[in-house]
Amino acid sequence: MASDKPNVDEMELNEIVELRHQFSVWSLGSLCVCLMATWEALSTVIATALMNGGQYHWVALLSPSRSSKAASWFTGWISCGGQIVFSASAAFAAALQLQALITLNNPDSYVPQRWQGMLLYWVVLAYSLAVDLWGSKLLPHTNLISGGVINIAAFLAIVIVLGVMAPKHDAAYVFTEHSNISGWSNDGVSWLVGLVSTVYPFLGYDSATHLAEEMVHPARDVSIAMVGSVIVNGIMRLGYCVILLFSIGDLNQLLLSPTGFPFMELFLNVTKSKAGASILSLTITFIAIAANAAGLTSTSRTAWAFARDDAIPFSSYLAHVDKRYVVPTRMIVCISVVEMLLGFLYLGSSTAFNAVLSMAILGMYASYIVPIIYMILYGRKLGRHCPGPFTLGTIGGMVINVIAIAWFAYAMVFSVFLNSQPVTSKNMNYCVVVMGEWLFFGGLYCWWSGRKQYSGPAITVLEKVS
Repeated sequence: MASDKPNVDEMELNEIVELRHQFSVWSLGSLCVCLMATWEALSTVIATALMNGGQYHWVALLSPSRSSKAASWFTGWISCGGQIVFSASAAFAAALQLQALITLNNPDSYVPQRWQGMLLYWVVLAYSLAVDLWGSKLLPHTNLISGGVINIAAFLAIVIVLGVMAPKHDAAYVFTEHSNISGWSNDGVSWLVGLVSTVYPFLGYDSATHLAEEMVHPARDVSIAMVGSVIVNGIMRLGYCVILLFSIGDLNQLLLSPTGFPFMELFLNVTKSKAGASILSLTITFIAIAANAAGLTSTSRTAWAFARDDAIPFSSYLAHVDKRYVVPTRMIVCISVVEMLLGFLYLGSSTAFNAVLSMAILGMYASYIVPIIYMILYGRKLGRHCPGPFTLGTIGGMVINVIAIAWFAYAMVFSVFLNSQPVTSKNMNYCVVVMGEWLFFGGLYCWWSGRKQYSGPAITVLEKVS
């Protein structure tokens, strides 16, 4: 139902607008498509506090005053950490795919080296940094092109090529046969662990909320962008998965691909052409590069909002907004430098680097589940939930909230399981260790200094909403 209250957009952003209103619902939705989770539940609370901080702003508003400060700080800290490694993982995927394409075209003469992968990773990060710093006015258009035009064109091209040229399995193979090569003796556990792999492509739909202050009508458009991007991506990926399973051929042969990417081997088998396989593969790589650029936009806005609230070290410096480009240039550079430094981990140990990136699902989902829990426990009781243009109602909202928590709990638990058995030091899932260290050091800072500086997010604005 529509809200009877004063204009939510103006009420929430009246005192803190520092960035240019340049994102339309289409460009923001395309950004979400570039990134991409249970999105309905978050959509029910986004009108509560439409500011770039997103989840930690919601927690501050929905929680009791006695726990608001600590709960919102840790939610923001987890959100920033999850977004940094999620964004870095997109750049890393693009870099390894570019390196794999060299292997695909030069299988006998090229031996991939880790330092080369790190340099390609840095190139992707440098591109994203340049776009976010100096191409800020072009961002809405580049998001629309990459998330809309390239994404859909790549989907159609791959589906048509596989549909026309690939030998096909029968429907029984696609819809009834299962194969357990994970090493887990229990097929149910193997299936649950495998299902977690579908979570990663749908991370990042919260990116829309972190650009709320750069939209003219955030209460309406953020919801549309979040829900619309998941629906579009969901439909496309379902179609892609079905045609992929019909066309996959010998799975074991694909898994032994020298490129390290089975989809490249599939494209090569189907097209019988290195050039054709390279072109199809590049469409996926371009989307990964666009995802990193979009991720830097979203992550920098979240961290900037956190710095604006004096929640992190050097807040006054990092919260600066460049008057010429009207973007948080220092925070954009800071996030890029942090992601670049992660590349040295890969140079020293791919296991250590992958351990950090493995925190993406756990970190992002942890930041999603906290505001939903507070919404159920306190939000409606405290009367701080300000309905926007869309609402599921009290009962519908509660049902969706409970379903979302169940899904998040499942995904978070099984995201720490090994993809395959037996366990070794190289395939061990270290995401709990990394997450624990992130929380430990964050807790130390919060206890030592942060609690004295951080008093909660944009209190004057939140009071207007509540």
